[in-house]
Amino acid sequence: MFKISLLFLVAGILIFAFAVFVPAKDSSITINFYETYYVLSSISLFKFLGLLGLIFAGLYYFTEDMLYSKTWSVMHLISFLCLIINVWTWGFVERVYFGNIESNLSNNKPSTTDLDRFTRIQQFYVGTFIMMIIMQFLYVLNLIVGLVYRKTGQEN
Repeated sequence: MFKISLLFLVAGILIFAFAVFVPAKDSSITINFYETYYVLSSISLFKFLGLLGLIFAGLYYFTEDMLYSKTWSVMHLISFLCLIINVWTWGFVERVYFGNIESNLSNNKPSTTDLDRFTRIQQFYVGTFIMMIIMQFLYVLNLIVGLVYRKTGQEN
């Protein structure tokens, strides 16, 4: 089986390359959290996520022996990839699908069903985004539990 550090390294490089070559210069992603709108540049967000993947690759490379569970590491990798997919699809849905809503609003034809659909889809994406961000702390938990069990194993 592949090493987790190698998989994070490949993911980080691919995401960073994606950030450099794919998004348009003016593309952005909007995150609504408790009636506060955060507008993030797509390029900056993907560069940050690529850098985060490279950081996790380094951390896993140097601390793999200290971790509690390989399964937790795989779960962390899957949640990281789901975070990337979530951000990419939200940007895509926001630009393609909700561009029509903006044109309807500018023509003074707001449809309540479209606005309700927009709100529900946005809540889903923001909820899963926050859940995937929280799952990134799985590495820290894996390391702490591994160090605690290692320490108690040495005492016995």
